[in-house]
Amino acid sequence: MRVLYRHAPAFPLTQVVVIFPRTGVCLDPQERQGLTRMTLRMLFAGAGGLSNAEFHARLERLGASIGHSLATDFFTLRLVTLTANLDAALKLFLLAANQPNLESAEFARLKEELHSSWITEREESKNLRAQEVYINRIYRGLPNGYQLDGTGDGIRRITVDDVRSHYRSLFQRGEPIVGMLTDLLRDEAEDRISGALAHLTTATDGLSHPWDDFRAERPKGRHVTIVPDLETQTDELIGGVFSTGENGPDWHIHRLISLIFGGDMNSRLFRVIRGERGYSYGAACWYETSQGRCPRDQISPFTMYTFPTVEHTRDALPMLLSLYEEFVENGVDDDELHRAKEALINSHAFLRDSPQKLLALDCDEALYGFGFDDEEANQRKIASVQPADLQRVLRETHHPECLTLVMLGDPRRLEPIAAKISGVEQLDTVEYPPPTRSS
Repeated sequence: MRVLYRHAPAFPLTQVVVIFPRTGVCLDPQERQGLTRMTLRMLFAGAGGLSNAEFHARLERLGASIGHSLATDFFTLRLVTLTANLDAALKLFLLAANQPNLESAEFARLKEELHSSWITEREESKNLRAQEVYINRIYRGLPNGYQLDGTGDGIRRITVDDVRSHYRSLFQRGEPIVGMLTDLLRDEAEDRISGALAHLTTATDGLSHPWDDFRAERPKGRHVTIVPDLETQTDELIGGVFSTGENGPDWHIHRLISLIFGGDMNSRLFRVIRGERGYSYGAACWYETSQGRCPRDQISPFTMYTFPTVEHTRDALPMLLSLYEEFVENGVDDDELHRAKEALINSHAFLRDSPQKLLALDCDEALYGFGFDDEEANQRKIASVQPADLQRVLRETHHPECLTLVMLGDPRRLEPIAAKISGVEQLDTVEYPPPTRSS
């Protein structure tokens, strides 16, 4: 395993993060999406014969906590403890990883909790529903676009035997990355922590992964999907196209592109759609990789979003599209570029202003093989960008004619609006949730 160390002598605490590459939510079976999240939650629902309540009571008495996080291509287990109780806390951490109870009663309780949460979150968030359909469509229903919390049907289909089988497979996919932030000196920290974690996984060679052979496909023409919501007072409009990955030589220019076009309240989208026209309360854009929704070393969708009131959708959508087309064709002016440069140069230091952030950057670099620019490199790259550079990158990597668009609202209003969009090759209306891809 690869071990990363950061010293934090100011506090008597130790944080351990264990990253498991080549795993993640895209390993979920198609009909049981949500299985990886369910499995990780079950790790901490009692272990080694200790009940859920007793397991967590012991952690609390040690001043320790355990958690996990999940991405499309990896998952992470975390331990935070008083350093004085490190060895005892590590034993409980390893008990959860190596000997989870995976009991039927706890499974039934957790399954009901996760399914109820899945429904509630989507009842309360139209944006979440629209985003989910958009990601499903732009990734063509492939596992690379699976949602972290699965699907309602997928959660219902999961059995405790599925969890038990999936648990065994998750820890057989390669050596983990271990990060430690502690007041201990390096030698002692590595000896105590690395030694304890030495046999956490058993690697199996040759296992494939959904990201291994992924190829981003841009549709021919524009594809529009309408998601019915008959009661909404605001529509959800979200669209995008595959553009670039963070490992490309021009990523610093793409950061400027995102900021200038829709990254803050001074951006074109926000300034025009909300400020000048009043069509929507907000408008933004982003690269999905920057949001952690696809691996940093893969080509990322560039996504745009706004939510106009129902009476303004017919004007807001054409405005969104025309602003993007004009941006790609004509680039930026000197003032826009100057303000964006200042913002990215001045904010960069906040990526590494704490030991926790520094460790996170170390882990990210170990996971993907490249890191974030330091202060000198960031300033040099950003300061050197000229309008012609930005226009070149826009024309090379942005494709307004190939957009995947999702519109959530009343189809009786939205279908005539969508029909007027130029270059539409496909227009359909789907019920929510989106259909899964056939196996």
